[in-house]
Amino acid sequence: MKNIDFLKRNFALWVVLCIVLSSCTSDNQKKESFDYPLLQKNEALRLAGNYEKALNLNQEYLHLAQKNGYTDGAALCYINISNLSVTVGNYEKGLVFLRKAEAALKNSHNEALKARIFQEYGQMSKVTKLYNTALEYNAKALYYTQQCTLADKKKYNLQKVFANRAEFLYDIKQNDSALMYFHKAMNIDNTGIINSLIAKHHLYYTKRIDSAKFYIDRALALTDKEKGVLDSQKGQVYRVVGDYYKAEEKDSLSLKYYQEGLDIFIRTRKVYNIPFMYEAMAETYGYLGDKEKETEFNNKFTHAKEQLSNIQNNTVNQIIDQLLTEQEVSAQTFKLNSIIFSGLILLIIILIAFLLYKRLKQVKRQIINESADLKSNITRLQNESEALNHKISENNNELRLLAENNDSSFLTRFQEIYPGFVEALLKRNSDLSSAELWLCAMIRLDFSSKQIASNMSIEHKSAQQKKYRLRKRLGIPSEEDFLVFFQKLEDGEDQKI
Repeated sequence: MKNIDFLKRNFALWVVLCIVLSSCTSDNQKKESFDYPLLQKNEALRLAGNYEKALNLNQEYLHLAQKNGYTDGAALCYINISNLSVTVGNYEKGLVFLRKAEAALKNSHNEALKARIFQEYGQMSKVTKLYNTALEYNAKALYYTQQCTLADKKKYNLQKVFANRAEFLYDIKQNDSALMYFHKAMNIDNTGIINSLIAKHHLYYTKRIDSAKFYIDRALALTDKEKGVLDSQKGQVYRVVGDYYKAEEKDSLSLKYYQEGLDIFIRTRKVYNIPFMYEAMAETYGYLGDKEKETEFNNKFTHAKEQLSNIQNNTVNQIIDQLLTEQEVSAQTFKLNSIIFSGLILLIIILIAFLLYKRLKQVKRQIINESADLKSNITRLQNESEALNHKISENNNELRLLAENNDSSFLTRFQEIYPGFVEALLKRNSDLSSAELWLCAMIRLDFSSKQIASNMSIEHKSAQQKKYRLRKRLGIPSEEDFLVFFQKLEDGEDQKI
């Protein structure tokens, strides 16, 4: 009897619990049967440059989602179609489909799809050179990405959110922060393209050629695992490899990889990458003294760039137009049939239209108010971010000056500004000396071995030996950068003692 009374008292709770569990199970089943297969097929077709097949695929899935009332699935199709529209240069239609996806996800709990929407908004802002807006959208994408499981991050390709942020930071000249986000992307999915982007960072910004070579080798190894599979990401990897060999003055190797990358971009119709490959090859032929080839590829670069400004893909746009006009055709058919109906039906339609009009006015007023609040919050966050970046820059400049003057207060002041850093180091190895802590602080401030040698009045080779001994003392793997290790240490990701 007691058990029966308990069940009666908690009946409502049991009902709610069953509904929640049923809803979660249903959502996971829809992801497994709809989202994941579509994501995998769409990405394979997109990377291979089969845009028509990709659009037809999403059109089929869109009809299926609408038939079954799966709103999240429809939103995913809209996101994919938007991405394909932007790929062929049709930003206006890309924006239309993104807005349709955003409206479909208004009441959704799928955080991964929300992250994808803001990622696409960020990419669109970047290509239109609205760099700060791109970072704002990317921040929203990061927020939703953090709510996702690792499985969803991989399935929905959310490593792109971190990689995009790194690229956006280059646009506003915050190069040092970019490396950290590339490594965060790698933690989700260790791909050849991410490794090549890290190599490119070292090649052009840190000037650490040995680090660039390490990531180049790893990018090629990962790319070779997909031997026989043609995709545009291989082309991007080969472009960076070509840049590396050009920096090493191995022009023949550089041309080999440029040519392979160019062939892939042409076959996958990555029209945005082709002009840059021609330009790089023309420059390399110039280094080799081949004026004829240099002129030939400069002409190809000019022609490809002109084509890029007028890019159109008629077949793709016809399919997109067909998708956009489906509702319009249905409306026209309904209009023709409605002429047959009686005046009573017409009055009902007018009444419904009037009620909808009133409702739309209310929604419009609400959107205007919410937009004003959002704009105010964005402005406030931008001001706070700029103030914080300015303060960090001032502190780092102060510390660098103290270190360069070999000021005895350097380590004390460093601990005041980065209080957790030394504590984390001592947890790693409690026997570290003051000199070793001083060296760690200079490395954390991104001093090169040459600068460290100058500040400590020692030979460059001695500075490198000190860094080597420090790596051993802290147990840092030989292939891992000091800066990456220190970032993990500060974030609490590396708990090894």
